[in-house]
Amino acid sequence: MEAKILEGILHVTGEHDTGKTTFALESGAAPERICFFDDDVKGRATVNGLQRDGFKFGAYHDLIAIRDSKTELAYHEAVLRIVNAIKPEQFDVIIWDTWSHFATTCHPYVVKHPNKFRESWSPMGKIKGAQHWQEARRYEAGLLSFMATLAKQVVVITHLKDAYINDAKVPDKFIPNASKTLNRIPRLRVWLRQNPSGSPVPMALVLKRLDRKVVEDGVIRTVSVLPRKIVPLEDDRSLWDTIWRYWDNPDDQPATLPTTYELGILDNTLTVDQKHLLQQMIVHGLVQHEEEEIEVASNDGSIDPTPELARELAKNRVTPEQIAEQLGKPVVLINKWLSEN
Repeated sequence: MEAKILEGILHVTGEHDTGKTTFALESGAAPERICFFDDDVKGRATVNGLQRDGFKFGAYHDLIAIRDSKTELAYHEAVLRIVNAIKPEQFDVIIWDTWSHFATTCHPYVVKHPNKFRESWSPMGKIKGAQHWQEARRYEAGLLSFMATLAKQVVVITHLKDAYINDAKVPDKFIPNASKTLNRIPRLRVWLRQNPSGSPVPMALVLKRLDRKVVEDGVIRTVSVLPRKIVPLEDDRSLWDTIWRYWDNPDDQPATLPTTYELGILDNTLTVDQKHLLQQMIVHGLVQHEEEEIEVASNDGSIDPTPELARELAKNRVTPEQIAEQLGKPVVLINKWLSEN
């Protein structure tokens, strides 16, 4: 029986040693039908172990070795040549473990090749810089979408990073080490966590729910396949066993409620303890009271500069509508930024 493969782009994140790479490798493809981009030292051991057992990946690319002594731009272009050489349907699955570092090289590529992305750029340095970051994110999304035309499934893996408010680290609060591109492009996003039962099969928080289309009474309907938290059964050998059971019969599968801490992960909110510690930080002047929202860093690790740029343009008598068009943002968001000035 042919193994099932969930088609589309998948984003896998989570704590260390929760089986992110294992989850990607178990997605249903035979080793010879997998293209593995490895930017994690642990990947080499996996490859060597499979080879000792007589199996070999369809393609294995050691990104750490490729990156050695190269600039970010040279590294990006070297890897891009590998991606462009992949033929459609040459592989069933493309795994990129981890995606985060390569994603940061999209920006220098955009800066080096500006004419590939826009016919004209703002003459103002700050605005032009923001445009570069916006195009880098669009370019990153385009690369992922392109790879999705080459293989049935593309799995990008990221680790976690600390969440910050201004310059202060929020206690015990983490976010995926990824740009906002991975919030919207993937079909499914999961955050793996250790299974409290002690099983090596992890449980998962579903950051972006999986759905499927069905036809009922002659019309198309959407069925939400996964709950917000999926916990494998005792007999499940892989988290994919759990996912496919939900896929085949979602209404009859057990639902497990997320804990308060896990709801904070799913909703990007703070727990009571985190809020208490944050309040202490405010009291001690580590953060300002009016900025209690978690700020998600851009893919270079810096905060998105567009609010500041919007206010700078407004000072030069540029209307909110013109600013929105220039920055590619909705007018309502521009007005919100301006009102916060």
